[in-house]
Amino acid sequence: MKIGFIGLGLMGNLMAKNILKSRFDLTVYNRTPAKTAEFKKLGVKVAPSPKELGKCANVIITMVTSGKDVQEVLFGKNGVVESGNKNLTIVDMGTIGPSFAKNIAAKLHHYNIHYIDAPVTGSTPKAKTGELTIFVGGKKEVFEKIKPVLLSMGKTLHYMGSTGSGQIIKLINNQVIATTVQAVIEGMLLADAMKLSRKRAGEVLKTVPAFSFYMNLKIPTYVDNKFPLLFSTANMKKDLELAYEEMKKGKKNLPVLIKLVSLYKKATKKGLANEDFASIIKALD
Repeated sequence: MKIGFIGLGLMGNLMAKNILKSRFDLTVYNRTPAKTAEFKKLGVKVAPSPKELGKCANVIITMVTSGKDVQEVLFGKNGVVESGNKNLTIVDMGTIGPSFAKNIAAKLHHYNIHYIDAPVTGSTPKAKTGELTIFVGGKKEVFEKIKPVLLSMGKTLHYMGSTGSGQIIKLINNQVIATTVQAVIEGMLLADAMKLSRKRAGEVLKTVPAFSFYMNLKIPTYVDNKFPLLFSTANMKKDLELAYEEMKKGKKNLPVLIKLVSLYKKATKKGLANEDFASIIKALD
């Protein structure tokens, strides 16, 4: 397979490097050209536009922020579809929600281009080691064909069913992550209120059955009061808002999700958008 990769941000950079390590034929494109310099030094081909990328790949991975960004690189000026390549599969690995995924898949169908939604979880530590968990939606036979390239980035693949189903479980996943990290935040603030050191609280909480990978990951940030960027507040806000929209469509009332959306809006207004989402403690403390 000849792989094209669009989106060399925090996650995309590491994912593309793992594709390269697995010896796939790789070409990259990024809307901010400076982010391709590192790949040029590694001997990777750099396409000047998504259109040109489409001419030299048969699998194109997009790892960009939103559904509108995916639409831009696929259907905008000099977009992938302008390449005229009929032997293409698009694999979108960002979080754009099921509605965008279905819409994009339908548009690509008119160009005889296959589409797979394959959002990921595990944050930058797992992206670096190639151990992401990947949620997959789309035609099973297309998934089987592109499975080897997914396995270069992730060790746990969940085929969820039809187009958009990978996005569905990803929204649920991020809603659960945001909820559990919020529980850690409130636990740390409760420790402050009762004069128990965050360090001691964290040491004990790491041993309890209720604590998850993400909760353990964030404990040191609250002990040290430092917030290394693994996943931004802006991105978590975007994902929670996508979940909120699906909640409304499904006519459900999810009070924790509703409150989280409000908290992330507050954190963004306080200038925390580009900090790690753990930093929303600053909006509460």
